[in-house]
Amino acid sequence: FNKCLSIDHELVNGHITKLTRHVTDPKQADEIKNILHHHEKLFDTSKPAIAVNVKPHEIKTLDYPPPTSRPYYSTPQKEEEMYNIVQDLLQHGLIRKSYSPFAAPALLVAKHDGSWRMVVDYKKLNNMTIKDNHPLPNMEQTIRRLGGGYKFFSKLDMKSGFWQIPIKEEDKHKTAFITAEGLYEWNVLAQGLKNSPPSYQRVMAEILAPCRQFALVYIDDIVVFSRSFEEHVEHTQQLLSILSKYNFQLNPPKCKLFQQEIEYLSHVISEKGFQPNDERMRSIKNLKEPSTLLEANTFLGGLSWYRKFIPRFASITAPIHKVTNLTKENKKNFRWEAAQHEAFLKLKQYLVASPLFLVYPNNDYPVILTTDASKISIGGTLQQKINGEMNNLYYHSQVTSSTQKRYDPIELEALAI
Repeated sequence: FNKCLSIDHELVNGHITKLTRHVTDPKQADEIKNILHHHEKLFDTSKPAIAVNVKPHEIKTLDYPPPTSRPYYSTPQKEEEMYNIVQDLLQHGLIRKSYSPFAAPALLVAKHDGSWRMVVDYKKLNNMTIKDNHPLPNMEQTIRRLGGGYKFFSKLDMKSGFWQIPIKEEDKHKTAFITAEGLYEWNVLAQGLKNSPPSYQRVMAEILAPCRQFALVYIDDIVVFSRSFEEHVEHTQQLLSILSKYNFQLNPPKCKLFQQEIEYLSHVISEKGFQPNDERMRSIKNLKEPSTLLEANTFLGGLSWYRKFIPRFASITAPIHKVTNLTKENKKNFRWEAAQHEAFLKLKQYLVASPLFLVYPNNDYPVILTTDASKISIGGTLQQKINGEMNNLYYHSQVTSSTQKRYDPIELEALAI
């Protein structure tokens, strides 16, 4: 009874209504709402939640003296903002006052909406922290895993996910941070700690192991995928039950439930295939032509994300690679000339004008591999011909190394295969 009283039902009802208003079938909508109301505490964001019965975050450090810092200089306005943020964190039990010999400086970073968020500079602590090698998921493999005839998707976003993981009591003092007002330490996993992402990923992977056949976790984003509505109901119910059991909390405005097309890891994913989302496409249109070595390297690094969508990517970008692949001594020789300008325009035009869409493979049809090789680059395309239409599954290309450039043509062709 007390548990029910602690839930903000008006807030929860509002979240559930918004999450289900896209469902046009009244019977299906009612079935989904019943599931969500059964786990309504997951959708109550009136106050923070800290998970229970999960492995707390540990901070294993080398035997060095505790690192300390003085508070960063700040304006009176920012000091007041910092004070308010700290008081809110104290009130909700996310931090506590500290008497630790550790002290990392806290600072404010502006959000897009003009408000502030507090971050802690844990550089000194991170330098003495032993690395946690728990793997993070491979984004490409995660996207590929969602292919296979899945018709329904749900994306669950965790509310301030790191803050829902407790820190081991014996290690809390290591998280101490200093402001102009005092010294505090975290009760929950803080952003900026060296091992926060792998530690969080480990917890989620362990508790959601029973759902691994129909759910994927990438840090604080969970995607559920199913082949039918009935199956998706069962899958969603099972996953929400686990999250409820461990007292987790969702971020309803960023959740999408029972969708046939969903945005996940910067892709738009459907039963048929995937493509870059609108934010990625806007970033393409706003690309500026590089004029320095740093800008050229940043440009190539940012564009490498799209290479799977573009045939002969390495060949097109070869002139740019030529002027960026410089030794330290030759960096002063960087030149952005006509060949690089032409490559930039060609690549941007291709990205904007061509449909960047890849199809998931159909196991009922053979896969066609087409390769191409030259002294400059090698590449390959995976395709399937279905009902007379050629579908692109994946593009791969890479610039040839100095050794590979000396290969005979037949050796290059074999390398491409």
